[in-house]
Amino acid sequence: MLPSQRHLFSIPDDVTYLDAAYMSPIPNVAAEAGRDGVLVKAAPWDMTINSYYDEVERARGLAASFIGASIDDVGVIPATSYGIAVAAANVHVAPGSVIIMMDNEHTSHRYAWYELAEKKGATVLTVPRNPDDDWGSALAAAIKNSAAPVSVVAGTIVHWFEGMSVDIQVVADAAHAVGAALVMDGTQWVGAVPFDVSKVRPDFLSFATYKFLLGPYRLAFLYADKKWQEAGKPIEFHSWNREGGDRSDFYLETMPDYLPGSRRFDMGERSDFAVLPIAIRSLELLQGWGPSAVFERLVHLNKLIWREAEARGFQGPREDLRAPHISVVELSERFRPDLAKNLRDNKAFVTVRGTKMRITPHVYNDEQDIHRLFELVDTLTA
Repeated sequence: MLPSQRHLFSIPDDVTYLDAAYMSPIPNVAAEAGRDGVLVKAAPWDMTINSYYDEVERARGLAASFIGASIDDVGVIPATSYGIAVAAANVHVAPGSVIIMMDNEHTSHRYAWYELAEKKGATVLTVPRNPDDDWGSALAAAIKNSAAPVSVVAGTIVHWFEGMSVDIQVVADAAHAVGAALVMDGTQWVGAVPFDVSKVRPDFLSFATYKFLLGPYRLAFLYADKKWQEAGKPIEFHSWNREGGDRSDFYLETMPDYLPGSRRFDMGERSDFAVLPIAIRSLELLQGWGPSAVFERLVHLNKLIWREAEARGFQGPREDLRAPHISVVELSERFRPDLAKNLRDNKAFVTVRGTKMRITPHVYNDEQDIHRLFELVDTLTA
């Protein structure tokens, strides 16, 4: 099994950081690449046209490798919400149709659909889940049993707040069967859980880099199905996503054709000389370890989390419904309003929402981090 990679990060020995689903630290080599990248603009006279293309394509190809896509399938964007906005600008939503999503879906995958529904005369249906049900079955049933045509299904493979897996294949099959577009948010799992777009066949999949991909803030990627690569419209317009946009006389004539594949969805100023090198180094590390090895490591650590939690009588999702890389532990009567602050004061970092504690390790964690967290919880909730 892949051992802890803490030595590749600048995490002090007395810090227990178990909050990758909030924001991961970046590896040392990525931080150094970012510092070098900042200096690119300190000497713009040394830049060439390749400065605007080479690293963009390297990052695009690396991102594609984590979702089973090709380099042409992926656009470079600034945030998950940007990708969802691109999807919302393209999918067909008929008046009277419904857009289906899980109850308490993440806001980056929620608000765009309410705006679109209002604009198109459609309705957003938020699907609840019975305590013993899984989210995949609940969503699939809502799709199959909808009295109104289903235009869009907002999907993912994990409920970000509950730490529960979603059988996205069941959801995808149901969406495809009724001709609905499947739009996915992968920010809470790309880089942690192996995934193949060729099996699930989403219309769009948007994912940021600053969580499980160990990358920078303000960078994301957008997968688009082939049909959208040919007919989809971007939400901003510039020369960098145009065929011939790299010509020295690009400003002399209008160039109507887009670059091939999902490059048409690239953001303006995509060639961020400081941000892209950080992402590239982090993605190269993850790729070198291998998605399966990273996944195995995270599953191991999360199983340890649940052993510690259950030994103390803490509750959570039923074992067969738990996400493999995110643990959301219900503290119930042992919750204390000052728990999050007291954990921080003791240099232990998790996300506490309500009476739930979300614990999300990554490759920089070891078993001792988990033991220390629960020892602190024992002290602080006694």
